[in-house]
Amino acid sequence: MHKLFTPAALRLALVAGALALASGCGTVSKVDSAGKTDDPIFPATTSASMPEGSYVNLENLGKIGPGMTKKQVMELIGHPQFSEGMVGVREWDYILKFRQPDGQPDKVCQYKVLFDKDMLAQSFHYLPSNCMAPVEKHEDKQLQHITLSADATFGFGSAALRPQGVAALDDVVAKMKRVQVTAIEIVGYTDRIGSVDSNNQLSFNRANAVRSYMVAQGIPASIINVDGRGSAEPLVECPGPKSQAVVECLAPNRRTTISIETQM
Repeated sequence: MHKLFTPAALRLALVAGALALASGCGTVSKVDSAGKTDDPIFPATTSASMPEGSYVNLENLGKIGPGMTKKQVMELIGHPQFSEGMVGVREWDYILKFRQPDGQPDKVCQYKVLFDKDMLAQSFHYLPSNCMAPVEKHEDKQLQHITLSADATFGFGSAALRPQGVAALDDVVAKMKRVQVTAIEIVGYTDRIGSVDSNNQLSFNRANAVRSYMVAQGIPASIINVDGRGSAEPLVECPGPKSQAVVECLAPNRRTTISIETQM
């Protein structure tokens, strides 16, 4: 026999269910009314909307502090990347990525913001807890940066190496074979002309083409990382719509960089 609910009872049941979701069924931190906890619990990264993490503006991150509203936090570092519940959510979680100096791999950390009973941010936690500590430098390593013009290295809108590009890479490979190379990072860039997706893909394909050529010349694939950043990190700013003059002005942005770490 089915149990019938009155409208009032149904509303109470819905609220209770929502609160159960908000509590995370024991999977989220126990946050007190002041927005504090002795045991911050971080969710599994696989449940994030962006498991790979997102690059954060360090200046914006540094502006976050106690007393901020959810809207203010969101304006600085974006929407939380996990779903802790639907009603009365008092913790937001992120996966943040940080570029590192001297060609070192990106640092990836989880970040948690806890809110008090009035939904104002009050405490902040990292995983690992020393996430913001300076990266230890290895004094026995040396880093060299090489920049190749994409216009000279590749055909227009293509990831196929031109003879001039092959000659430049032969020179780079010959120099690498004379030292002990421990890591190589290859990053492709484009100018702002074209769509974001096509620029990102072209920049990655070009970086990968450089990697493939190096591997074919005997450089171990295991020490080479590649990335394509499209029109990010421009060296010059050339305002205005696409024109021959603007395209020529943007030439420095169309590049491929090679960072080579060697053992001293």
